[in-house]
Amino acid sequence: MDLARFLAFTGRAERREPLDWRQAGIFVSAPDGSGALKPELRQAGPLLLLNWEKLPRAALSLPWPVAGHGFSTVWADKGGLGFPDGEAVYLNEEIALTQHRLFKQAWTRHTKETEPLYKPGPKAKRLFESAGRLMAQAGESREGPSRAAAFDKALGETALAWETMLFEHGLQLARNQKTASALRFGLGLDASLPGRLDERRRIARTIGRSGANWVRLVFKANPADFAYARLSSFSEYDAIVSELRSAGLKVMACVLETGEWPPTLTPELYAERAKNLVLRYRGQIRSWEVGSELNGDWLGGARRPLASERIFKIHSAAAARVKEIDQDLETVATLYWWDGTAPDEEHSLFGWLRRYVPQGFGRDLDVVAISLQPDENPVGLALEPIFERAAQQLPAQRLMLGSLGYVEAGGLKGYWWLDPKDVGRAREDLAILYTTASCALPRSLGGGFWWQALEQMIPPKGKTALFGAYQRALEQLGR
Repeated sequence: MDLARFLAFTGRAERREPLDWRQAGIFVSAPDGSGALKPELRQAGPLLLLNWEKLPRAALSLPWPVAGHGFSTVWADKGGLGFPDGEAVYLNEEIALTQHRLFKQAWTRHTKETEPLYKPGPKAKRLFESAGRLMAQAGESREGPSRAAAFDKALGETALAWETMLFEHGLQLARNQKTASALRFGLGLDASLPGRLDERRRIARTIGRSGANWVRLVFKANPADFAYARLSSFSEYDAIVSELRSAGLKVMACVLETGEWPPTLTPELYAERAKNLVLRYRGQIRSWEVGSELNGDWLGGARRPLASERIFKIHSAAAARVKEIDQDLETVATLYWWDGTAPDEEHSLFGWLRRYVPQGFGRDLDVVAISLQPDENPVGLALEPIFERAAQQLPAQRLMLGSLGYVEAGGLKGYWWLDPKDVGRAREDLAILYTTASCALPRSLGGGFWWQALEQMIPPKGKTALFGAYQRALEQLGR
């Protein structure tokens, strides 16, 4: 496979620009994940060469299509040691070996360490054994295309076994009396909701009847009164909050959505906005998302984005202000998973955590949510490793699946899941799988607030097949 074919093989479904190695999602890092950087990728005869500096041994991560499953973010790390300079890497083989090792480690955690312990069903046991058998057979294959194909087959079986394990354990936890009450299932209500104020009762009751117990409610930017200092600014949301509570739904309120941060935002102004919202709804809303996708490079606007250090200070001021008002109020911050496609380590999920946890990120936080958009940033086999690594870096916080979505409009322009030509089926599958699997992730409260629920699940005067799939998933979970 030459460079052009490799870039097409690992690239997005549709590109507006010519294929270029700079747009590839491949990263190198130290074996522990630190020091991530985008390497130079070039062709040298029949070989593809990666060039980088400063890392004596490197692990690779990249988007990778897994047959029958769609794109994953995968790692290749030579048994956790990393590859030294000058070593030849057979990607099909090394990816399969690394992912299968990570899967076996996860299986051990679920069956021996995570309470209540996972009890594998017959299907999961068969898949676990089948994945191991296929890996062994691939290792015995002769060099060449047939060996690569054998490892690809084993990788696909590993992906299915991992999904099945998370799904089964998620079901068990959701149905267990000791763990079910803490789990959250809900939908996202974005800033367009006030424009549908006359439908608020139908929307609230529809969500409540689905089996959901939470909603993520976004407060719009409100340019006429950004800080919500006037009583008149609350009229729309007073009515909305009342209907949600009447439907038996708990609210996680978002102080300001990720795309609405103005370039002039200051810690003082943001803390004032948070304070006014919290005081207004102190007896009604007990959970506040004080930071939305903080590690994105678009907060403040694409033309003049805010510096990461400033974003950290702005978020920290609001989190501290909420806790000053009431220590028992829950504070939440959301981070964005895009470590295979982020422009640099600074904005990656784990780059952000490595930089800002030592500076106090998490000090005034109870929950950290992780936002997943698999069409923009592949997840797949990376789902549990993402949460496992986050749990290691945030030992005092609970975790949660935050905003979730797949394809904004009707046409796929990013990475595909299941079938690039069937966006509807992919959405339904992701909603079912991630709603269930989120219950079994490390230190997770569940979650999975479908970001475009108002458009894709509960449009005006109706419900969609996606909503039906979500409702059936909740029924299966015992909701």
